[in-house]
Amino acid sequence: MKILVVGANHAGTSFLRTLKTVNPKAEVVAYDRNNNTSFLGCGIAIWVGGAFNDPSALFYSSPEILRNEYGVDLKTNHEVIKIDRASKTVVVRDNQSGKEFTDSYDKLVFAGGTWPIEPPFKGREYKNILLSKLYQHAEEIVEKSNDKKVKNVVVVGAGYIGVELVEAFHQKGKNVTLIDLQERVTPNYFDEEFTHEMEQRMVKSGVKLALGQKVVEFTSKDGVNVSGVTTDKEQFKADLVILCIGFKPRTDALSDVEKLPNGAIKVDEFQRSISDKDIYAIGDSCALKNCVTNDYSHVALATNAVKSGLVAALDLAGLHVRFPGVAGTNAINVFDCHYASTGFTKQSAIAAGLNADNIGEEYWMDNDRCEFVGHYSKVAMKITYEKDSLRLLGVQIGSWEKDIHVEVVYMFALAIQRRMTLPEIALTDVFFLPHFNKPFNFFLMPMLNALGIKYKK
Repeated sequence: MKILVVGANHAGTSFLRTLKTVNPKAEVVAYDRNNNTSFLGCGIAIWVGGAFNDPSALFYSSPEILRNEYGVDLKTNHEVIKIDRASKTVVVRDNQSGKEFTDSYDKLVFAGGTWPIEPPFKGREYKNILLSKLYQHAEEIVEKSNDKKVKNVVVVGAGYIGVELVEAFHQKGKNVTLIDLQERVTPNYFDEEFTHEMEQRMVKSGVKLALGQKVVEFTSKDGVNVSGVTTDKEQFKADLVILCIGFKPRTDALSDVEKLPNGAIKVDEFQRSISDKDIYAIGDSCALKNCVTNDYSHVALATNAVKSGLVAALDLAGLHVRFPGVAGTNAINVFDCHYASTGFTKQSAIAAGLNADNIGEEYWMDNDRCEFVGHYSKVAMKITYEKDSLRLLGVQIGSWEKDIHVEVVYMFALAIQRRMTLPEIALTDVFFLPHFNKPFNFFLMPMLNALGIKYKK
């Protein structure tokens, strides 16, 4: 059985390493349009900020490792541009020579990933308007961040990547402006109790926030390089612009299979396309079942990419492990805001089709441990739940001092996957030690409040 893999970044690398570990004799050929594999794009902002100078640590594998240690027939700088499901063939383009050729498969694993969304802004052709996705992008962004001529940086998009780059450029001493059409930063992950504090810290650091504004055009004084950004409300100086507006699955090569409107391929619990059991889709290319709604959703996270690659590899090796669905567990660490969330906020739950009248919320802030130990700091948590069933729908956690508590979110991600209720979670067997927490801790209290058990302070 010949297995053909399209793409070798997070999901593809996970698939290849897993399959060749459990079945070293598997016949596998892989194509990737880049000259590298397993690039950790989440480290771009850290590199820009100057935390390290050697980017080799941003790769946890390489074409050489996949070829020499795992025996994968990997061809880099090769792009699969068309897939014919009827004949089980693909058209491949050598991106260096431009030549095209045909290859065949018995099973195909699609790991094409995503590509940044690029609206047709007026003036997009000017130089120094960059994307943030690939290693090549990272190299150029880092080079510009070290250029003393670059003084004014505009980041378009207040999601995770945009906010992280804002902090990184601020650390480099640049004048930074953040523009987004939404009224808050990271609105898909956190409510105002958390985003307001993040915004306040950004402004206090000297970052200019242009929220609730729409980019109209990019301008240039010399007709070559960008020099400004015009929104529907203001104008901003810009020696450099980074577009961080979002991502779209790169699945055009695979047509005539069921997809979400954004192009993400719908798969079953073994990562097989629901339209063709000989085709697997993994990573950012696929749409997975959401643990809360049981509907398909596109959650582009490296963790899901790695796990979906693992599940597909095990299935093709005859070890059938079901993917349990996604809760969208994520985290961010910027401007001393240490945040994590999983599941839905009330706003995102309503957007997903849940009944607004049946969604409850509870927010709690407290010191993280017993005050008599002498060292403690503030920590906050917010829960979203169904009022009738008391099923947990989502959790947001935040702290702002040296102590970080985001890993508690793992417990709640599991609870959401298991469809647990607030009483079940509240009675989970967790430890108490004054050095670390309180008997009535920050993750117990919002659940008790939701159950109507509101103690006097």
